[in-house]
Amino acid sequence: MRIGLYSGDIKRANADVIFGKIAKFGFECVQFGFNDITETNFIKTGEFEIPDKIDGDVIALIKNCSEKYNVEIIACNATFNMAHPDSKIREEGIKRFDITLNAVQKLGCKIVSICSGTRNREHMWTYHPGNSSPEAWQDMADTLKKCVKIAEKYNMIIAIETEVATVIDTPEKAKKIMDEINSKNIKMIMDCANLFHAGEAKKENVKSIISHAFGIFGNALVLAHGKDIKESGGVKFCPTGEGIIDYNYFVELLNEYNYKGDMILHGIFDESKMPRCYQVIKAATDGGVTL
Repeated sequence: MRIGLYSGDIKRANADVIFGKIAKFGFECVQFGFNDITETNFIKTGEFEIPDKIDGDVIALIKNCSEKYNVEIIACNATFNMAHPDSKIREEGIKRFDITLNAVQKLGCKIVSICSGTRNREHMWTYHPGNSSPEAWQDMADTLKKCVKIAEKYNMIIAIETEVATVIDTPEKAKKIMDEINSKNIKMIMDCANLFHAGEAKKENVKSIISHAFGIFGNALVLAHGKDIKESGGVKFCPTGEGIIDYNYFVELLNEYNYKGDMILHGIFDESKMPRCYQVIKAATDGGVTL
């Protein structure tokens, strides 16, 4: 299992700097976001994290940087608010999704991550009480079905994850949407930190919550995220190894469920901590050595 990094954890810069830093910290692969590099001239908004255009010379530059630093792009972000209450926002997101997948295909990448979205009009990662409504589910599901058609066109996998602020906020809802759409082009991301709702982030809950999620969708995994969460009464993410996630147990379950992919670290943001975070996962993948 290779250890990689989410490109958004590095401060926004040109592609050469981003890939150079990822390699310097020892990471072998990346989950890449087009909005994370300055060459796209795109700053993410509350509804979209994907540009409305991606020039061919930018795609060539990204590919060259990936090869130069020997950092493989194993997944790309294709996130927009799939449950936004404004249908025009959702339709614009679908157009950008197609543009993004066209670019991703040229990079030789097969996995794109998505966000199931929220009814919050200002920010796609912020909770809204309307997320649990039938209308929110239907808007999200209809949007995702259109995106699946696009993914099928490009022969790509859409990777979903549970996120407490979004419509798909439990493993059961993740399984429900996979069953509802019933496409081989939808798989799951296992991000253990995202499984905890407010009041659940306690050490004594860790193994049961993680094992429960594996039991629901562990056989449909296409990507693993090494994010962490602090013990608290709320939802407070933190750098890998500074919270309560048991990575030895996480890796044990990945092996048990015959996961053949890589581990992408996410949620660090402090570059000075990245070497230590890398070593936390390296120890777990090397046999559960505690640092």
